[in-house]
Amino acid sequence: MQLPKRDLPWPIAWEGVAEIARSEGCRLTAYRDVVGVPTIGWGRTRDVVMGMKQTQAEADADLLHELQVLADEVRACLTQPASASELGAMVSLAYNIGMGWRGTKRPKGAKDGFRQSTVLRAHNHGDRAAAARAFALWNKAGGQVVNGLVARRAREAALYLTPAADDLNAAAALARSWGAGVPEALEPSAPATPEAEAESTLKRSPIAQSGVVSIATGVLAAASGLSSELRQVADGLGVNPLLVVAAVALGVGAVVIAQRWKQRREGWA
Repeated sequence: MQLPKRDLPWPIAWEGVAEIARSEGCRLTAYRDVVGVPTIGWGRTRDVVMGMKQTQAEADADLLHELQVLADEVRACLTQPASASELGAMVSLAYNIGMGWRGTKRPKGAKDGFRQSTVLRAHNHGDRAAAARAFALWNKAGGQVVNGLVARRAREAALYLTPAADDLNAAAALARSWGAGVPEALEPSAPATPEAEAESTLKRSPIAQSGVVSIATGVLAAASGLSSELRQVADGLGVNPLLVVAAVALGVGAVVIAQRWKQRREGWA
């Protein structure tokens, strides 16, 4: 497949560049991606209008500039060192999802991106396994899971986990497997993978929601049980069965939410 010129001064390992190129493809006339965003070149969406055209050299130069900026921004977010493979994978993710907003308070209308990702948090905690799993959390566009994004996140996770000593070999293997150097049309018909939406929050997790329902059920049962118990005081100190139901529901709900929170912190979808 068509790849950018390898001899340009790429700021990340070549396998990261190749992954972005493979996922994005290169089209020299502006088009709309699967969710309608005007796109050109190697997946560029910034300042793109329909009808825009590029040369191949301009598309490669665009990609080089974007990756230089992104690599610096990703490095600035890291509190733990990153190997060439890890950095390449994280820059590939950031290229697709954006860097997100800065600071501790979300500006109105701002979109989440790499700075808000579980990938970054897990990497900075030194949990590489959790960071690799968390790539898969960014798999939706237009509110739906997109197969192209699922596959891209899996490749980025695999790249992230590539041992540093094998970077050059991995780069060569990736290039060979994707047909580097094989002439093809510069404007493939297959669309680029779309920009991914933010990873789903714990609040929107069906599993966590079921925990909240369990707790709510427990609270309601407890209230009903206590009222019933009060009505039975005159007949003696009995244990209302609803209190047992309430205790179980509260306990189950709390355990479900705690476990789901732990899973998300560890990068599980």
